[in-house]
Amino acid sequence: MPHLRPTEDRVFAGLFPALLLSAALAAGCEGEIGERSVEPGAHGGAAGSTPVAPGLPSPAQTEAQKAADAQMRAANPTLFETAAKYFPEEAGASAPKRLFRLTRTQLDTTAKSLLPSHWKAPIGDTMPRDPLQTNYEYAANLGWNAANFTPYTQWVQAIATSVRATPNSVIDCTSTSDAACLEDRAKKFVTRAFRGITDAAMLDRFAKFYLASVSEVGFPDATADLVDLTLTSPQFVFRDEVQTNGNLLAPAHQLQNLSYTLADAPPDALGLPLTDAAAHVGSPDAVQRTIDKLLATPQAREKLLRFFISWLEVKEPDEFGIAADVFPEFTPAVAQAAVDETRAFLNHQLASAAPKLKDVTQSSQSFVSEALEDIYDVNSASSTRPTQLDPKQRLGIFTQPAVIASHSGPVTTRLVKRGVFFTRKVMCLPLGLPPPGTNTTLPEVKNTTERKRVESATSGGVCAGCHTYINPFGFMQENYDAIGRWRTTDEGLPIDASIKIDFLDEGVLMTQTPVEALTAITKSMRFQQCFARQLFRFYTGRDEGPGDDPVLRQMFFGFANADQQDIVAMLQTLARSATFSQRSEAR
Repeated sequence: MPHLRPTEDRVFAGLFPALLLSAALAAGCEGEIGERSVEPGAHGGAAGSTPVAPGLPSPAQTEAQKAADAQMRAANPTLFETAAKYFPEEAGASAPKRLFRLTRTQLDTTAKSLLPSHWKAPIGDTMPRDPLQTNYEYAANLGWNAANFTPYTQWVQAIATSVRATPNSVIDCTSTSDAACLEDRAKKFVTRAFRGITDAAMLDRFAKFYLASVSEVGFPDATADLVDLTLTSPQFVFRDEVQTNGNLLAPAHQLQNLSYTLADAPPDALGLPLTDAAAHVGSPDAVQRTIDKLLATPQAREKLLRFFISWLEVKEPDEFGIAADVFPEFTPAVAQAAVDETRAFLNHQLASAAPKLKDVTQSSQSFVSEALEDIYDVNSASSTRPTQLDPKQRLGIFTQPAVIASHSGPVTTRLVKRGVFFTRKVMCLPLGLPPPGTNTTLPEVKNTTERKRVESATSGGVCAGCHTYINPFGFMQENYDAIGRWRTTDEGLPIDASIKIDFLDEGVLMTQTPVEALTAITKSMRFQQCFARQLFRFYTGRDEGPGDDPVLRQMFFGFANADQQDIVAMLQTLARSATFSQRSEAR
């Protein structure tokens, strides 16, 4: 802080107990295919919170769940039976209380909406990405450490420096000696910054600090310091899911929960003033209108794009790690074009009012730029218009170079890595770590295919269990080399992309090509229930538990019934649930 004084020390003494509170809150394969699929190692909430046992459902909650189940059972008994197999718990439960640090995107949108003329650059330019906790955890490791705290404070100081030049843009009093105006404007600024979640004592502390600071260092420096202090306060950087009336989140908490969860932005930035929070969430009809409004915003569609990029683990152009001496054609420009293609494809497919997952997974068109013509072996129509691809070689997002290369090795297809990704992230099959002492390095064997090497190393012993799941998902992609080009040989030998799997609800699947395999897999119930889990995890920032089964059952059923695959409808089901409005006591 540029002007730290005893007055400011007293303010911090009142604030940091809240930060401490946030901290306080804050082996081989196991199981059968039909049981709950929860990957080992995933934690139950964002860093800074500790998962706790969920609260018991209220009688009204229980009756509503029974009614919903009865309605689904009557509409499609067979599908309901499948839904109940994957999500068997009948009684729902409130989610645990927690304090949730805003993500980098949320910090950006919140600061930009609060101080639009002073926001200069995205925080991502200076603050490193939060590391993923595991291979499949999207809540991102939302805590503070030496790597991200200093860049964040420097980013805030840059905003404060801009404020120092034009302090009236924040505190618009005609006279800097008008104490009543200064106090009023300071309280209003802090209230907006903290999304309406304040109390009189807190506002008085900030106002007292500000008035004393104006007297001591002058209006420009005092206003800059107020901004600096506010944006580095726990009430700004954390989202409170702790304060409740009974187990129901207070209106302001519930509204910001909806806006940040669905669109990564504060309510005020999305046309939902927190001063009218109760009007936006005070009844089921009001909640539905708010959800509809949020999901129609560009910010909500941008978040949906971020979900797909995170779910598919698409790397940034400079992160692929493809060996330049083996694949010299995969230049930085090609890597950038591949990522741009995937983003353009997703933006196009998710643009409609009711985007369908099958439009993402089963399309044979994409946005091929000139830089990708050699990889696709086509002449691109235009990077801004869809190009028709060979339907015998390409099917949807899983056959795009950016996705394929993100799961390849530097010099080979790394089919085990590809298979693990599909097993965990695409199908949600139970999969643990290799047993201790297991040698996971493939033996070097000349004049043979990658598939043969993997089959030889994993066909027996402790490896066989997990690789029953992993290998087919890797084998089916072997027609794509490490950078996503179609090929028919490996080491001069014919590629065998045939697979046989017997762990789908639809029965035994036998296919010969990637397109055949992906067509069947992305229509399967297991794939669709996994998509429901992944969407839930990303948007709630935690793993699902047994108490979440009722809402997941509804999400999956509505999604799979009549093959609708409506992504926005699934988000609406999630947002209407008690997951958004209720929190249990820590136990």
